Amino acid sequence: MLKILKDRTSNVLFFLMFGILCLLNANYAILRSARNALTVTDLGGGAGSIPWYELCGTMPGAVLMTLGLTWLLNRMSILRVFFIVLAAFVGFFLVFAIGIYPYLPAWKGVLQACAWMPKGMATLLPQIASLLFFTMAELWKVALLTVLFWGFVNQYISFERAKSFYAPLMLGGSLGTVLAGPLISLCTSDFFSGGLWSQSLLLIVLVITFISVLTAWLFSLLAKHFAAPVPSAAPQEEPKREKLSVWESLLICLRSPFLMLLAWVTIADYIAYALGEVIFFDVLKQQFPDPRDYCNFMGQLSLWNGILTAFSAFFITPYLLKRCRWIVASLVTPVCILVTEGAFFIALWHPTLSTQVGLLVALGSLFFCLARAAKYTLFDTSKEISFLLLEPLEKMQGKLVIDGMCSRLGRGGGSLVSLTLIQLFGGVLASAPFAGALALLIATTCVLATSRLGHLVEERRKQQA
Repeated sequence: MLKILKDRTSNVLFFLMFGILCLLNANYAILRSARNALTVTDLGGGAGSIPWYELCGTMPGAVLMTLGLTWLLNRMSILRVFFIVLAAFVGFFLVFAIGIYPYLPAWKGVLQACAWMPKGMATLLPQIASLLFFTMAELWKVALLTVLFWGFVNQYISFERAKSFYAPLMLGGSLGTVLAGPLISLCTSDFFSGGLWSQSLLLIVLVITFISVLTAWLFSLLAKHFAAPVPSAAPQEEPKREKLSVWESLLICLRSPFLMLLAWVTIADYIAYALGEVIFFDVLKQQFPDPRDYCNFMGQLSLWNGILTAFSAFFITPYLLKRCRWIVASLVTPVCILVTEGAFFIALWHPTLSTQVGLLVALGSLFFCLARAAKYTLFDTSKEISFLLLEPLEKMQGKLVIDGMCSRLGRGGGSLVSLTLIQLFGGVLASAPFAGALALLIATTCVLATSRLGHLVEERRKQQA
């Protein structure tokens, strides 16, 4: 009877976590498509704006977010922090779609009429609005999913249980990405949008709001199930958390070779991917110059990305985690980036192939979907499992620094390199030869660091066995 009760509880917990992952990833995929359309084909004016937004918006935003989450987590439960952060994000997107974007032309005219305002302020207003949307959309997944959701779950899940739970859970994330594709297509269709991008944007934000309300409900149920007493010899208590500053959290990471390697793997993965992503988005604009078409194609990429992620989560990831060592599963992502990004850049370097936009879009789409599918399943699962081998203090503080700051540091570093190369060579595509070579070099260092980290993971597993 006791075993039956435990199995029922495990099933309920699994499906609650599965549902939350599905909904959070669906919202992120929708937001990613919308922010790319706003940035590349609308307010931002091109893919060359993405490195600026990453460097001037997402990177400092991640630091401020980490400071804010640290302050909140030192004073409140993760459950309460999750609701506060979720409400803040949804509130911003509603204000943007209803009160900011439709009135940008009017506000621009007002600024131009003000003699005391700097002349360039009116011109910069659309870029500033696009920057804010881009930053909030990019921080959605880091704050709500990577730090708060997984930080909450990792307090209660053991290492062995995670090996059987986490791979199927990633299927929920992939289903969310698949769900995002049709939702984006509906929001950008002529029937629902009336052929207007502003109407499509409003519909997208309303869909995000509905999904967020459903997510909050599921998260509250998950918290109740974790807090419920488990029928066992000893009741499970919520782990006690020490109040630490961001600097103290950084010192904990700097003193741990395990966390330092994990931090570099995270940074290198983001830099290598970001360098190729900017180039791909610029190529994509040549084929889809209209914001609605661009957003719709991004939705199709989300659909295929979700299908590939689901296949990996259902077949590849469970097999590798159960049959192979940790290092095998964790190496798939950097190797995948090396191969797919290498094919994309080789085509760009080739004199004849570089003029075939359709081929470049196909290779770039392959890189975009396969690299993300590998990251969202094998890379993220391996990373979360490696956190479970750490002491409780290292576990939470390591997640705050690595997932809250290092991931954005990687994107910011990639953006800084992209900006430098774009300025030196006079354009996004002109920087492709050097950006590609550097991306592949950094991906190689990611492979080497992952190999070394694999040895440390095996050592810790033997110590805890």
